[in-house]
Amino acid sequence: MRKQLEEKIYAYAQGYPDAKTAPIVTLEDFFEGNNDEGSIGCNLMDHPGVEKFYDVLLRIRNKDNVQDVLVEIMELEDDEEYWAFSERIYVITSVNESLLGSWVTDLEPSEIDEGYAFGEPPNAPSLLPEYKVYSIWWD
Repeated sequence: MRKQLEEKIYAYAQGYPDAKTAPIVTLEDFFEGNNDEGSIGCNLMDHPGVEKFYDVLLRIRNKDNVQDVLVEIMELEDDEEYWAFSERIYVITSVNESLLGSWVTDLEPSEIDEGYAFGEPPNAPSLLPEYKVYSIWWD
């Protein structure tokens, strides 16, 4: 599964790792087959587990007022023992930042901001009317 993820990362971000924007992938691409707690939220004192991240983010994506939830890839080690590393999730939604924050409380993010952190990725979906992109970041 890691090999398929790697192929998508290189396909989505032309020139990765030197691309101007970080690639984004689906929740399924990032979480299915991933059991590496160092892949996301690695600085949390009491890491809830990769499965908990996946479960919470899937529940968010399934809400009526959410267009999508995507994972930004920050790093991909050459060593296939490690999964891709992400420190940021993007939620495309029509709700405000405060409500979104209540949805991710269990994941203890460091920050929630509006917009893509490093510019819009080439494979970013077009936004529905009244929808915004929010960045959820773990330090």
